[in-house]
Amino acid sequence: MNASNSSPSVTGSSESQPWGYTHPDCRGSSAFLFFTSDLARVVNQELAGQSLDAPAMARAQQAVDALVQRYVDIQAAPAAFNGQRILLKLDTTAPGATPQVALEMSPELEDQIIEAQRLAHQQAAIGQ
Repeated sequence: MNASNSSPSVTGSSESQPWGYTHPDCRGSSAFLFFTSDLARVVNQELAGQSLDAPAMARAQQAVDALVQRYVDIQAAPAAFNGQRILLKLDTTAPGATPQVALEMSPELEDQIIEAQRLAHQQAAIGQ
């Protein structure tokens, strides 16, 4: 992977909102909530306003890989992110429909993200 292609997407941004992985509470189950936000942000930054061709998808995949690696590097949830992968795929199953980008996560990572979101919703409901 060429670092110059992936680094700006993950570390640099013209937006003023900080990345989730820079938040001091980005540890344990909280890391998954920050990660899902960062993941959406990376994919949107890489693919917004572009045709969904092979080079654009490859650049977006590099940025997603760099984001996962960033979460591994900061040890946000070491058992959760180490060895995990998210693959971007172009979904063109519906004839005549606009192609959609689909995320295919390793099952372990997907399960942990779903559980973290469930707990966050449960805590929010209790807090109301």
